[in-house]
Amino acid sequence: MSRFATVAVLLAAATLGGCGELGTLAQPAPLFGAQAKADYAAKQKQAKIARARAKADRDQSSSPDDPNVQPLNQAPYSNPIPGGPGGGDTPPEGALPNPGVTPSQ
Repeated sequence: MSRFATVAVLLAAATLGGCGELGTLAQPAPLFGAQAKADYAAKQKQAKIARARAKADRDQSSSPDDPNVQPLNQAPYSNPIPGGPGGGDTPPEGALPNPGVTPSQ
Protein backbone atom coordinates (compact mmCIF):
# COMPACT_ATOMS: atom_id res chain seq x y z
CA MET A 1 0.00 0.00 0.00
CA SER A 2 2.90 2.38 0.59
CA ARG A 3 3.96 2.08 -3.07
CA PHE A 4 0.48 3.11 -4.16
CA ALA A 5 0.56 6.12 -1.83
CA THR A 6 4.03 7.11 -3.06
CA VAL A 7 2.97 6.86 -6.69
CA ALA A 8 -0.21 8.82 -5.96
CA VAL A 9 1.74 11.59 -4.22
CA LEU A 10 4.30 11.80 -7.05
CA LEU A 11 1.53 11.86 -9.66
CA ALA A 12 -0.31 14.62 -7.77
CA ALA A 13 2.91 16.62 -7.41
CA ALA A 14 3.65 16.30 -11.14
CA THR A 15 0.10 17.33 -12.01
CA LEU A 16 0.06 20.32 -9.69
CA GLY A 17 3.54 21.34 -10.78
CA GLY A 18 2.06 22.56 -14.05
CA CYS A 19 -0.38 24.88 -12.30
CA GLY A 20 0.41 28.51 -11.75
CA GLU A 21 1.19 31.64 -13.64
CA LEU A 22 1.59 31.49 -17.41
CA GLY A 23 4.17 33.47 -19.31
CA THR A 24 7.15 35.17 -17.78
CA LEU A 25 7.34 34.62 -14.05
CA ALA A 26 7.73 37.66 -11.83
CA GLN A 27 10.72 37.84 -9.52
CA PRO A 28 9.63 38.01 -5.90
CA ALA A 29 10.75 40.90 -3.74
CA PRO A 30 13.90 40.33 -1.69
CA LEU A 31 13.45 39.59 1.99
CA PHE A 32 16.76 40.96 3.30
CA GLY A 33 19.04 43.89 2.52
CA ALA A 34 18.12 47.51 2.08
CA GLN A 35 20.18 47.83 -1.12
CA ALA A 36 18.53 44.73 -2.64
CA LYS A 37 15.07 46.10 -1.80
CA ALA A 38 15.94 49.48 -3.33
CA ASP A 39 17.28 47.81 -6.50
CA TYR A 40 14.12 45.70 -6.75
CA ALA A 41 11.91 48.77 -6.37
CA ALA A 42 13.90 50.62 -9.05
CA LYS A 43 13.58 47.66 -11.46
CA GLN A 44 9.84 47.48 -10.82
CA LYS A 45 9.47 51.21 -11.47
CA GLN A 46 11.44 50.95 -14.74
CA ALA A 47 9.34 47.98 -15.85
CA LYS A 48 6.14 49.88 -15.09
CA ILE A 49 7.35 52.87 -17.15
CA ALA A 50 8.32 50.54 -20.03
CA ARG A 51 4.87 48.90 -19.97
CA ALA A 52 3.19 52.32 -20.02
CA ARG A 53 5.34 53.40 -22.98
CA ALA A 54 4.55 50.18 -24.87
CA LYS A 55 0.84 50.64 -24.22
CA ALA A 56 1.00 54.25 -25.41
CA ASP A 57 2.85 53.14 -28.57
CA ARG A 58 0.20 50.47 -29.25
CA ASP A 59 -2.61 52.98 -28.71
CA GLN A 60 -0.91 55.53 -30.94
CA SER A 61 -0.18 53.01 -33.70
CA SER A 62 -3.86 52.10 -34.02
CA SER A 63 -4.89 55.71 -34.57
CA PRO A 64 -7.30 56.60 -37.40
CA ASP A 65 -4.38 58.08 -39.34
CA ASP A 66 -3.00 54.58 -39.87
CA PRO A 67 -3.57 53.61 -43.55
CA ASN A 68 -3.92 49.92 -42.61
CA VAL A 69 -6.92 50.51 -40.34
CA GLN A 70 -10.32 50.19 -41.99
CA PRO A 71 -13.13 52.53 -40.96
CA LEU A 72 -15.72 51.05 -38.64
CA ASN A 73 -18.46 51.34 -41.26
CA GLN A 74 -16.55 49.16 -43.76
CA ALA A 75 -16.93 45.43 -43.38
CA PRO A 76 -13.84 43.23 -43.79
CA TYR A 77 -15.80 40.78 -45.97
CA SER A 78 -17.49 40.83 -49.37
CA ASN A 79 -20.89 42.29 -50.22
CA PRO A 80 -24.00 40.23 -49.48
CA ILE A 81 -25.29 37.82 -52.10
CA PRO A 82 -28.17 39.29 -54.16
CA GLY A 83 -31.45 37.78 -53.06
CA GLY A 84 -30.00 36.61 -49.77
CA PRO A 85 -30.83 38.02 -46.37
CA GLY A 86 -30.31 41.76 -46.47
CA GLY A 87 -29.14 41.84 -50.08
CA GLY A 88 -31.03 42.53 -53.30
CA ASP A 89 -34.76 42.92 -53.85
CA THR A 90 -35.47 39.76 -55.85
CA PRO A 91 -35.52 36.33 -54.28
CA PRO A 92 -33.29 33.60 -55.73
CA GLU A 93 -34.70 31.21 -58.34
CA GLY A 94 -36.86 28.49 -56.89
CA ALA A 95 -37.58 30.35 -53.67
CA LEU A 96 -41.12 30.06 -52.33
CA PRO A 97 -43.10 33.31 -52.33
CA ASN A 98 -44.03 34.99 -49.07
CA PRO A 99 -47.70 34.45 -48.21
CA GLY A 100 -49.87 37.50 -48.86
CA VAL A 101 -47.24 39.25 -50.99
CA THR A 102 -47.84 39.50 -54.72
CA PRO A 103 -44.80 39.36 -56.96
CA SER A 104 -43.98 42.61 -58.75
CA GLN A 105 -42.98 40.92 -62.03
